[in-house]
Amino acid sequence: MAGPVAPEQRGPGRPDDDRTFDEIVQQLNLDLSFPTPEPEPEREPEPEPEEAVPFELDEVSDDRDDQFYRRVDPGPVRPWTGQRLLAAAAVLGPPLLLVLCTLSGFWLPRTAVVGAGLIFVAGSIWWIAQLPEHGPGRPDWPDDGAEL
Repeated sequence: MAGPVAPEQRGPGRPDDDRTFDEIVQQLNLDLSFPTPEPEPEREPEPEPEEAVPFELDEVSDDRDDQFYRRVDPGPVRPWTGQRLLAAAAVLGPPLLLVLCTLSGFWLPRTAVVGAGLIFVAGSIWWIAQLPEHGPGRPDWPDDGAEL
């Protein structure tokens, strides 16, 4: 014969818990009435669009964009020296070699892959180190177009 259940032994979903919850909700005194929505007024039909006028760039003049555009003439092209050719080969060669070996199914040893990666990094660092640095005295500073 089972006796009354102690409060600490009651679990969720027991009748005592449901009654307690219902009492709490009734004491909240919530106003859950919602206003009835007003009917929307009838819309007028939209006018038909006019015939499209072709857009021509020559007719448009926006002076606001002109203040941000500055034409900078390109500087002289540097000749291809031996160092620049070697650095270009170091940046382009190893990735090309790895792609071709992978596509052909030939697996390179791990040391060759690491060496190719180091050569690529060294060539990239050399190219970045060769970028010119100009101060605020130049008209195209700070954006020099990454000239080489």
